[in-house]
Amino acid sequence: MMRVIGLTGGIGTGKSTASEYLRKQGFSIIDADRISREIVEPGTLLLKELEKNFGSGIIKDDGTLDRKALAAIVFSDKEKKSRLDGLMHGHILDEIERKISESQSGEGRGIIVDAPLLFETGLEKKCDQVWLITADETLRILRVCERDGMDPEEVRARIQNQMADEEKKERAHRIVDNSGSKEALLAQLAELIEAENL
Repeated sequence: MMRVIGLTGGIGTGKSTASEYLRKQGFSIIDADRISREIVEPGTLLLKELEKNFGSGIIKDDGTLDRKALAAIVFSDKEKKSRLDGLMHGHILDEIERKISESQSGEGRGIIVDAPLLFETGLEKKCDQVWLITADETLRILRVCERDGMDPEEVRARIQNQMADEEKKERAHRIVDNSGSKEALLAQLAELIEAENL
């Protein structure tokens, strides 16, 4: 059986860069964000449920989910965020479990479950180990502002809406600090793969 590694980290930590590197190293990647997009494609029951709960303003003219409009609604209201999580998480977890089973019969060095809300959804219970990508908060805000054109306060609000890094650090098996260069991040990951005999 291939080992299942949970890969997590908050917005702007560089988790996607880490995930892409691990894919190139021969790991099977299960991307929770991609799954969360697939389960709300036009015509799905879940998309209709989201519209019913959060209004028609979250649906674009082409029938797809307007993720920015939805984020603007839920990230400023804990009750609405909790309602969204309740609607989404069960569907995402079911699909991740299915993909883990599917990947176990394939080839690869291991299975990476790439999930920003790994601890919040209880997904760590499905993993043999959890690797946390962290970075200095100021740097995280700068990265997201440059990448997505967001306002610093908006990014800060999203960070505060996520589980605190200190709590994640206590629960993770391995911590990778991505406050330096991309090369430094990849070097740490390569050392980790070797140390874990993956």
